[in-house]
Amino acid sequence: MPDITPSYGGGTVWASPPLSENLRRNDGLELNIYLNEGGHYAIRLGYTVTGSSILPPEVSIEINGVYQFLEAQRVTLVQYWKYETLDFPLNRYGDEVLPSQTILPNPLDYTLRDSSSLFRQPLLFSLEKGENTVKLTLLSGEITLHSVEVLSLEEIPAYAKPGADRPKGDFITIVEAEHPSYKSDTTINAIANRSLDVVPFDTYRSLLNTFGGASWKNGGQAVFYEFEVPSDGYYCIAFKYIQDSKSKMRVFRKITIDGAVPYKELESYPFDSSTVWKIETLESDGENLELYLTAGRHTLGITVNVSVYESVLMTLKTMISQINDFALQIRYLTGGGNIDRNVEWEIEDYFPGIDETLAAMREELAREYSEASRINGNEDSQELTSFRTAIMLLERLMKAPDEIPKKLDLLVGSVGSIVSELSVALNGFQNMPLTLDRIYIYAGETAPSFKRASIFASLWEGIKRFVDSFKPARYKAGGSDGSVVLEVWINRARQYSDIIQQLVDDDFTPRTGIVVDLSIIKDEQKLILANAAGKSPDIALGISNWIPFEMGIRGAALALSDFEDFTIFARNFMPGTFLPFMYEGKVYGLPETQDFYLTFYRKDVLGMLNIPVPSTWEEVKLILPELHRNGLNYYIPIGGTASSKAFMTTAPFFFQHHARLYSEDGLSTAIDRKEGLEAIREMTDLFAIYGMPLQVSSFFEHFRKADIPIGISNLATYVQLMIAAPELKGLWGLAPSPGVAHGDIERWQTGSAQAVAIFGDTAHPQEAWQFLKWWLSKETQSRFVFQVLSTYGLEYLILPSNRFAFEDVPLPHEDKEAIREQWEWLQEVPRSPATYILEREISNIWNRVVLEGRPIRVAVDDAVQRINREILRKMEEFGYVVNGRKVREYEIPDLEKILAWWSE
Repeated sequence: MPDITPSYGGGTVWASPPLSENLRRNDGLELNIYLNEGGHYAIRLGYTVTGSSILPPEVSIEINGVYQFLEAQRVTLVQYWKYETLDFPLNRYGDEVLPSQTILPNPLDYTLRDSSSLFRQPLLFSLEKGENTVKLTLLSGEITLHSVEVLSLEEIPAYAKPGADRPKGDFITIVEAEHPSYKSDTTINAIANRSLDVVPFDTYRSLLNTFGGASWKNGGQAVFYEFEVPSDGYYCIAFKYIQDSKSKMRVFRKITIDGAVPYKELESYPFDSSTVWKIETLESDGENLELYLTAGRHTLGITVNVSVYESVLMTLKTMISQINDFALQIRYLTGGGNIDRNVEWEIEDYFPGIDETLAAMREELAREYSEASRINGNEDSQELTSFRTAIMLLERLMKAPDEIPKKLDLLVGSVGSIVSELSVALNGFQNMPLTLDRIYIYAGETAPSFKRASIFASLWEGIKRFVDSFKPARYKAGGSDGSVVLEVWINRARQYSDIIQQLVDDDFTPRTGIVVDLSIIKDEQKLILANAAGKSPDIALGISNWIPFEMGIRGAALALSDFEDFTIFARNFMPGTFLPFMYEGKVYGLPETQDFYLTFYRKDVLGMLNIPVPSTWEEVKLILPELHRNGLNYYIPIGGTASSKAFMTTAPFFFQHHARLYSEDGLSTAIDRKEGLEAIREMTDLFAIYGMPLQVSSFFEHFRKADIPIGISNLATYVQLMIAAPELKGLWGLAPSPGVAHGDIERWQTGSAQAVAIFGDTAHPQEAWQFLKWWLSKETQSRFVFQVLSTYGLEYLILPSNRFAFEDVPLPHEDKEAIREQWEWLQEVPRSPATYILEREISNIWNRVVLEGRPIRVAVDDAVQRINREILRKMEEFGYVVNGRKVREYEIPDLEKILAWWSE
């Protein structure tokens, strides 16, 4: 395929001989390059993607033994995708759904660019006259490398109107935008639009009739359309589009023909915001831009281009970094915490030249604001409003710099601060959504047009849809042919359930003949009510991990461990996840999704302070004084806003100290034993003595503004950082959570998320078990995660509990390594009929010791009495105690017992 990416022309000054290097992760290749003249050159790779990951391959480039700039340490290669069919499949309602996507197998030529596509030019490497060594290392993915070229670059020519004697014709071809030939990203997709102005349209069915929208907004995301013209000549290109996501904000696209930008005007072509569908013909200086095309097949490329704001974006990134560093130094100066407002600061004594520094920052921001306004064509967008607000706040601080220590929130507060407003602008300038309906390639004087629907036509369509909503369902009822029908209730959002139903209809039902009807429930209590009413489903998906036990102990759930092949299938999951599902030696549920609790840390802040990432709680205690001296702190989930501390926040301390939560017979608690007291002392001393924050409303926000640069959190924070904090890209990392040294460091943490169960009164137990095995299998879970991410993006990331399916989740390798290592220490809380009182009283112990200052022994003794009293009451309810006397032991599951059958 032609080079899809360069914005610049230029010749090849060096080319490797034909290669056939099969590269996998960490494989490298060194080439000796000889040049007649030194200078700055681009590098183009020819390769074929041979891996199957949803993430594109990444490489690093060393020139003569060094990385010449940060971007060279991790360069993302392109990887193209195509729909398996453009005849979109239908779901059981008759609505169009996205087809599967496959990696384009064609060889590619790609000129290396920065991974965020912020720079207008490709990456330019400094090469010396004579011999140079280029080392290429594959960081992720799998490719076959075919060639390496060194390119000199030349500017793209400006458009010149062809002469009057140019060949003329009369021709038009229409390309439906929802039918791309291929694209750079699985997440940019055809979408449904119910406007009457869109083609095709159906009153009663949802059609995938447009392309892009909010999914097509990030720099470098590209879509390609192949088309044919009948003869040599000059042609115009027009787009039918709408851009109503960002009011008063232009978005930009790079337009290529057969892999090259033909004219400078098409390198960053603007599309103005529009709340209605309109047709835009590519133009230059108010006249249609005519492109010379030879007869035959061509490829039109349309790429999101944020590099039009290159200087603006780089300035914003730099300013955010500088202000964060300045705020950190202020915290170091003042000791952080609550600033004494009676102290008078002479800020110049500590920061010589502060007035000039702030003035220079203000001048640079004002210059880039003017540039951004010029590019956008107005000053009224949300991005420019935030930009302007940040400058005004800076001017406010400039008037009284000695007050800056008292007004630190104006610098880096979570909302309404300078950093916050600059981050809004930074994110906004990189967010360029556009929705396409049709593309027109035409020759002649008549421009394409369409008849806009009247308000009366729109009203009539609405009435027809309203009336149709009262008619019977459009799809055939499941099982009408006599096949088994499983009723499955799912506690998930519509986006997930639609994909699950599609997978069922495409794979499970054709394979087994078993029909599955999914129903969404928004309240898990409906499961209990349905069971009491005798109207329970066959299977429940997406439920909390405590529900299978509560159902099992009441005879409402099927014991999955009774199935003959259960033990074999159970090895797909981490052994510690089974603990909450067990009752009297049997397993009543399976884990569906997994969470994690990892250390999140700011590389920039810890690096500046020379603070290592701790591996044990003792090491955490050692770094806390240094953090406090700089006005910083460390977060653990006990310090969240909730007054009730859930087991997920307290139980890990007991596990790490080898403490039991229950006695051996399950009829009393064991938290008052030596190991339990050590665990309680650890988790309370961190707050009462070592000064961890008692209430943190949002670890993400504090982590973002760097006053809590390290802490323990989960998948939700991970997704937030990946999506909502682009300014922190490369500045944070993951590590396993701290633990307690018992020879090895034991890092036990909880981590289960959602679970599945089969109801005890199902009429189809074998079919239900067959469905669960299919649903939780590596193949189905891998496909499900792929479909979710490719359709909705990283915002909807879930981690499958199937440990083999997790290997296919498209996350950065370093992050997966940290998650994988932490999951080796996954242990959930075993349950008993009175688990709720144990969880509540451990929380109360923490509150009484930390907030009320009570002695640990006193708080524990009081709690133990209440716990044991409630345990006996519940054990009487379930027949383990009669008239205050034990009649049988309650078996508390433990990890060793699970490992005995899990590892057989």
